[in-house]
Amino acid sequence: MSAFFERVRAALAPKGYDVLRELGSGGMGAVFLARQVALDWLVAIKVLRPELATADGAERFHREARTLASLGHPNIVPIHDYGESRGIYYYVMDYLEGETLADRLAVKPLSQREALKLGRDLLDALGAAHRAGVVHRDVKPANIFLLPGRAVLTDFGVAKRLVGPDEPITVAGALVGTVDYMPPEQLAGKEITAATDLYAAAMVIYEAYTGRHWEITDRPERAVWSGVPRGVAAVLQHALAFAPEGRYPDATAFRRALWHTRERMYQWRTLGLTIAGLVAGAVGAVWLLHRWQEGVWPFRPPGALDVVVAPFESICGPASRSGERVAQTLVRELQGYLDFTAQGPSAPSWFRTRSTVVVRGTVCARGDSLRIAVGTQVGRQATDPTVITAQGETGHLERVADTLAYGLVRDIWNRENPLDLVLPRTALPQTAAGLAAWLAAERLLAQGRWGDADRAYEEAERIDSTCWLCAWRHADVDRWLGRKFDEARAARYLGHIDSFPPHYRRLMRASRRPLLERLEMLISLTHERRDFLPAQFMLADELYHRGPLVGHPRREAIEAFQRVVHLRPDFMPAWEHLVWVLAADGQEAAAKAAYDSLQRSGPPRDPFSEQLRALFQVGLACRFDGSAACRHALDQTLPGAGSYPDLAAGPRYLMTFDAPWGAIEFGRRFAALRDQPELARSGLIAQVSGYVALGLADSARAAARELRGGGPELNVFAPELDGALLLVDADCAEGDARWAELSRALAEHARSRASTDATRRRAAWMLLLLARHCGAHADSAPYVRMVTGESGRRPLAGVLAADALARAGHVDLALAATDPLTTLPADSLGDPVSADPLFRVVLHLLRAGWHERRHDVAGAVAELDWYENNDAWDRPGGPPQVGDMDWAFGTLARWHQAVLLEQAGETGACRAYAAVAGAWAGGDTPFRARADSAAQRVKQLHCGAP
Repeated sequence: MSAFFERVRAALAPKGYDVLRELGSGGMGAVFLARQVALDWLVAIKVLRPELATADGAERFHREARTLASLGHPNIVPIHDYGESRGIYYYVMDYLEGETLADRLAVKPLSQREALKLGRDLLDALGAAHRAGVVHRDVKPANIFLLPGRAVLTDFGVAKRLVGPDEPITVAGALVGTVDYMPPEQLAGKEITAATDLYAAAMVIYEAYTGRHWEITDRPERAVWSGVPRGVAAVLQHALAFAPEGRYPDATAFRRALWHTRERMYQWRTLGLTIAGLVAGAVGAVWLLHRWQEGVWPFRPPGALDVVVAPFESICGPASRSGERVAQTLVRELQGYLDFTAQGPSAPSWFRTRSTVVVRGTVCARGDSLRIAVGTQVGRQATDPTVITAQGETGHLERVADTLAYGLVRDIWNRENPLDLVLPRTALPQTAAGLAAWLAAERLLAQGRWGDADRAYEEAERIDSTCWLCAWRHADVDRWLGRKFDEARAARYLGHIDSFPPHYRRLMRASRRPLLERLEMLISLTHERRDFLPAQFMLADELYHRGPLVGHPRREAIEAFQRVVHLRPDFMPAWEHLVWVLAADGQEAAAKAAYDSLQRSGPPRDPFSEQLRALFQVGLACRFDGSAACRHALDQTLPGAGSYPDLAAGPRYLMTFDAPWGAIEFGRRFAALRDQPELARSGLIAQVSGYVALGLADSARAAARELRGGGPELNVFAPELDGALLLVDADCAEGDARWAELSRALAEHARSRASTDATRRRAAWMLLLLARHCGAHADSAPYVRMVTGESGRRPLAGVLAADALARAGHVDLALAATDPLTTLPADSLGDPVSADPLFRVVLHLLRAGWHERRHDVAGAVAELDWYENNDAWDRPGGPPQVGDMDWAFGTLARWHQAVLLEQAGETGACRAYAAVAGAWAGGDTPFRARADSAAQRVKQLHCGAP
């Protein structure tokens, strides 16, 4: 490495930059690739050469940075920082990962479409600079980067201000800029104006079309114009006028003239796509039809957009099958966006609303070549559609359809269309590159490619920080990936909530409310806007993960997800959830059909999606196909599981499929991995959960004891689990010896110096509840102080206080006091290292008993649905947490439900008894006896009989 590189590296390290390598150098400085350490973000850093770091040179360099920072335009490289460190002057800008126009032209010219787009972006950039009073003075292909969807102008090192003081720091008489791209007045050393940049831009655009360097002439119309469309040539000739006063007055006029050549090219097709308005019959019908189309009273407003692709019309020669195939492919390409549905190709209904977009197109096929133009019409409005064109070979129709789809989606989201009541268009990226990145992320999310979508939204936000919808969608991805709530991301979209239409604002506000209020708001919103997919999916997701905690049984989540897939059959996240929830509910045929629908979408393409499919494969086999099939699925899956990001959660998640035997088998394999303690620990926890669910309490206790030595939270777990089994499911008279042993173990942990405050509190809490249950002694003051000293939401102290009320006969007060505790999701209870994993088990089983004492069978049954949740802290890969124990005690909950439902004469008793009979048939003696009793009740109740 050079001494200069090492000097730059050493100077910038204290500023938080890890300099990686040199990207390039010029006469004034060098540019380096670096990593901004705090944000783990690649940046480019321009450094002034030491020999130029005089007072004048430093001032000029600083002026360049200030100039760039003042512009703030998507087609101009942005500046983030400026400074000096150890004699090194530098400024920090975006790292542009792409090639320069010079790199591209060294290979071949741009296509006409690319060249036109380049010209628009370049002139947009120059227009912004000129309006800020800055002339670039060095416009050339090497200073233009080609990024996906946009061109970016860089290197304002020799820029000049048109207004205010400007003291160029150059040698008198020296030419500033690059000679090969200097306009005539710049070469002659005359006054530099904005028109100078326009001439240089025209030189660059000419070269982009032709691959040839422009030679200065006073008669531009006599130059060689082959390769340049006639209309474009006329525009460039005006911009290349020898005298500055003969050119366009400004960059905006130049840009409009250049872009207008595109409109003239397809004007006749636009006329062919214009839709005439139809006249309605009766005045009353007109009024009602208008109200329906506008989505206002007495009709419901739209919640999503319906895109209808009409059959394409052949306009040159006989009808071609190519147009039909492109239309069919276009429909598929348009599917997969959260706010769109797409159908066709078919004739659109005459009765359509303002939330309907009709796509009409024309096809011209000659030989192997194909040219298609399409336009959109919103509702029944007779407006001129924007024309989008694509051309290609008949053997590559998917490329043509992809081009059309991208253009159509952009047009639908265009600021000039009247869809603002449906789409959050003002919350979208403001730049072409940002929009392209957002569109890609939307498709990935709809395909259930969670890891790819996560990275794509991250990229979209990086490219264009004004994409508030990106931040909102990214928060959804975070939630599904099990991440902690990102307050900074939420601040971005909530701070611009007025950029969203009303139904989106309601959805976003609902997401931040407490659980009960959140569910009420979502139910109201989805009733009003039944086709608003994001709200329907959020409601289904909340009902599945947390609804059972507050009395919404799992079947409500199933119905909600079924509504989502009915609304959008191509929305893969809903199918993923359906596989999971249907399997947990024991609906084998439906769960496997949902899995087949998911498989038809294609193979998983990122590690997270891959591990999810693997989990489904194992979960379905272990839930429905028997032990041999379960082992085989594990044998097939585990050898390739090393790349899964949440591997440790695997065996514990099998409990959410109601597959305890699978959790035990999966856990046994992990528990044997003593050289991988995280996996071994998770395997033992999965075994504990599975054993409890199967009524194998002694095996559960043994597995829990194997966890000892892994930290205070694991040391207290075994006596705490045994205490919960005694507290919620045994008579103390039957467990005197257990009570004596447990009281000693819990008391020792509560007093131990090796314990933490959190684990002492857990031990004291269980000890106090057990002492009350067994009538051993009055509350011990030291233990009470440990529990009542709890901070935050104080869930343990709350249960302890309510239990005292209930034992004093104040059951209603006990229920009222603990109502708020039922709404607490796992992530609000604290890290599993400190949170009590048995809190919700004790809370809900106690509350069910209190409801029963009030003769409220429905309330008790609803309380016992709590175990159907799928609510965990992050992925369950660390210490035991509430979700693990909720799922473990599900069979006990069903036993109590079965008894209550039979007493009430409800048909649900059959299903609950059957589940208990199957789960506890091989359990320890007390549980096996209940299984036998449950099996007898199934027969006596004639369950399943016609």
